[in-house]
Amino acid sequence: MSCIPFKIGQPKKQIVPTAVERNFERVYGKLQHLKELSRRLQKDMKSEISLDLFSIPLCEEDQNFLNLATALDMAIRWMDALHQGKVNQIQRTVIEPLQKFGSVFPSLTWR
Repeated sequence: MSCIPFKIGQPKKQIVPTAVERNFERVYGKLQHLKELSRRLQKDMKSEISLDLFSIPLCEEDQNFLNLATALDMAIRWMDALHQGKVNQIQRTVIEPLQKFGSVFPSLTWR
């Protein structure tokens, strides 16, 4: 009574079909592209909002409005710097080790 639980010599079944995997990669590529476009749009809009606020005549007339516009501009810049710091931290703690250990552990593929 010899029972072999693992069949040797038979090809492994794919858990996810190839068509589904290709579709996933296509959707992932589209999402990455949209992410890049939204990041660019956000960056452009931050500068446009600040320029528009400072260029209207109300800023020259009303000191309180100018103070609010300046505070908003400073808050936007502070949040952008904080966001960039978080991105850099994530890159140092997650992405760089994955790339470093990719050759040691080939099952960790980074796309």
